[in-house]
Amino acid sequence: MTDQRIYWDEEVPEPTLVHPAKLPRHADVVVIGAGYTGLSAAFHLAKSGRRVVVLEAGRIGEGCSSRNGGMVGPSFHKLGTSGLIAKYGDEKTLGIMREGILALDYFEAFVKENKLACDYQPVGRFRGARTAADYESTGRECDWLGKNLGLPTEMVPQSDQRAQIGTDFYRGGVIYHRDGGIHPRKLVLELARVAQEAGATVIPECAVSSWNKDATGLNVKCAQGVIHAAEIVVATNAYADKRTQVMSSRMVPIETAAVATEELSADVMAELTPLNRMHGESGRVFMWYRPTPDRKRFIFGGRMGVPGASEASRKAAFRKAMLRVFPQLDSVSFSHFWAGYVAYTTDHSPHIGHHDGVWVAGGYCGSGVTRSLYFGMKLARKILRQPDRDTAFDDLPFEAVPFRRLAPHGALAMTQWYAYQDARELRQRDKV
Repeated sequence: MTDQRIYWDEEVPEPTLVHPAKLPRHADVVVIGAGYTGLSAAFHLAKSGRRVVVLEAGRIGEGCSSRNGGMVGPSFHKLGTSGLIAKYGDEKTLGIMREGILALDYFEAFVKENKLACDYQPVGRFRGARTAADYESTGRECDWLGKNLGLPTEMVPQSDQRAQIGTDFYRGGVIYHRDGGIHPRKLVLELARVAQEAGATVIPECAVSSWNKDATGLNVKCAQGVIHAAEIVVATNAYADKRTQVMSSRMVPIETAAVATEELSADVMAELTPLNRMHGESGRVFMWYRPTPDRKRFIFGGRMGVPGASEASRKAAFRKAMLRVFPQLDSVSFSHFWAGYVAYTTDHSPHIGHHDGVWVAGGYCGSGVTRSLYFGMKLARKILRQPDRDTAFDDLPFEAVPFRRLAPHGALAMTQWYAYQDARELRQRDKV
């Protein structure tokens, strides 16, 4: 994936980090993974006086933290309210869903308090309904969210949706007023900056190969030597491998991709998104899309095309998905294409806690920008034994994935089945 052209890398220089002359021999906490979760945890631990070393196998934010769509919101559970209630009951469902609001509140306050220059734009998100049934079910979900969580939403019938989006493809939709956008690469670099300013040592290009326990703590073997630590935080998420088995055995990496268009005229941008919102849609295999922070291009992302296929093939899949929504972009070309992984778990839920002798947080299932910063903070509080460290996810069992080696193939088969069902529903809709 290193030869792909990631839009978020454009005109964003690599940070200047102050490295020690030699690898520290001792640390209170070693954090593995310099993405949103790891850097958030490192910031809070260092700010509380702990000696923290962050080790990253590649560059800062090499994984999803530099490749995601940069869309923020409450990051609600993938099962939705009805699925959660069926599985956990009313009280637990309310607790899990409320965590999404708390995560967004925390994210907004953290960005403001620490003056993170990440192009945060709280512009809201319009989510289109592909079918009338989707519109009705979305309305019921929003009624629950408003009644139980006070989340401001607004249903938009098809007759009014042109005020939100330049298409007639959807059968109406909903506005999530508290959603917004950020520049993901800028955010992760800003997190590295504040973590270092708080006292954490951040070392890129320094992969961890293993660790073992002795009578006084943990010995972490990495590319530059060995560090003795009291605690380890594993924050590798979808980029976990056999070196961080505690994480990789419990989640399935699913490849997603994104494209950015060439620069568009101001008139075209105003037609596509009159209010400069983030965008998404209903469906099992859905597409998300948004204007870039400078409002010059559109980015489209999702599980379009076959993972690992050629760039030309993936772009063709995105073009087909884009044109069903915006046929007016028929002559527009893509200037960027990139792919990456998101981490899914057996229960479709993120997890946080202490497993196999180390601290872990991850499994965001494609909705991790706000959640990861929040989980990093909560993980630090757990390590420090500080108040307000509990979450509604603490008692959810973080199960290993059965037949882990085969799981990615199973996930691909399910994606293809879901895409078939989505296409069938659209064909049935268009016959009416």
